[in-house]
Amino acid sequence: MISFQVFIKKVKQGNFAPVYLFYGEEKYLQEELTHQLAVAFLGQECEFGQEKITGGSLDLEELLARLGESGLFARRRLLIADNPPYLVPPVKTDEKNQSEEERSEESREKSDSELLENYLKQSASGVPDSILVFHAARVDRRRRLFKIIDKKGVVIECNPLKGEALAAWIRNRVSKLGKDIERPAVEKLLAAGDQNLHYLSNELEKYCTFLGEEEKNITVQTVEALFSGDIQGDVFKLSDAMAEGNITRAYDILDLLLRRREKPLLIFFMLVRHYRLLLQTCCLMEDGLPQSEFVSALEVHPFVARKLREQAVLYNRFVLEDILLALQRTDQQIKTGRIEPSEALKLILSRIDYIQSAANIGV
Repeated sequence: MISFQVFIKKVKQGNFAPVYLFYGEEKYLQEELTHQLAVAFLGQECEFGQEKITGGSLDLEELLARLGESGLFARRRLLIADNPPYLVPPVKTDEKNQSEEERSEESREKSDSELLENYLKQSASGVPDSILVFHAARVDRRRRLFKIIDKKGVVIECNPLKGEALAAWIRNRVSKLGKDIERPAVEKLLAAGDQNLHYLSNELEKYCTFLGEEEKNITVQTVEALFSGDIQGDVFKLSDAMAEGNITRAYDILDLLLRRREKPLLIFFMLVRHYRLLLQTCCLMEDGLPQSEFVSALEVHPFVARKLREQAVLYNRFVLEDILLALQRTDQQIKTGRIEPSEALKLILSRIDYIQSAANIGV
């Protein structure tokens, strides 16, 4: 298996394999890899030179035969087989209790392996005239076909990207759109929590369209102004307003969230989580924990840890404990049906404001 970055480098160099397998949970990444392969391999004939076969509509022999057919409008051919049944994990049983169907499956797998090996021998030298691409949600690495593809073709596991791998993907995607993105803006997106590539791709395209031709950099301000789902960031803004004693602004932010049709229970949950993290941060600061250790201690993204430290200095531990007790009582009222979640949010903001005001005047 190779990495996403190695694949991109090889494709740009015109180094193609006759067979590829892209598998894993991240379907968007499979489609993106296939698109980049098709553009590099087919060039201007990209629209006419590729075909997609779904599921088990063709067995491997028929698939290889289809691959060998010459196209009317393209010199090269790229054939995509989506979720073929001969790569998924088989149902295993005791050899003594094997059914006729299971024995037939083993025989078919052996036959398929020979077919693929013979095909790859014929495509061993030079740039291939045709490429076979398999997409699969999951595979059995013990299967002969997987081992053959891994040895003589290219296999890439397309699991959800995280951390620096996701940051690199974001920068690469923005670069393809003709823009740059500042590191703090990348951190803002990573901290938002929604790491679905299809969603992030749409967000990045929106930012680039907003910037137009003249502006080249996506900044934190761009993300804050346009990001459609940064509920964690909005909770930071809400708690910032509360820490400043600006209850009017806090109500405005809450109203914006509700008009954006964020679920009141989710907002409440995020608010509880936020104040728990604030209390934990405050205690760690009192204990003199080095700044470099906050990320691992809180188990959050560096951007979030930094924001928590900035807010925690505005509080003391006892005020945060009182706020969490108030949140706990409100949670009980919501669960017992005594108050609606949207109304509970307005009341808890008022209660938090009272707790902070009382602490400030020494009540």
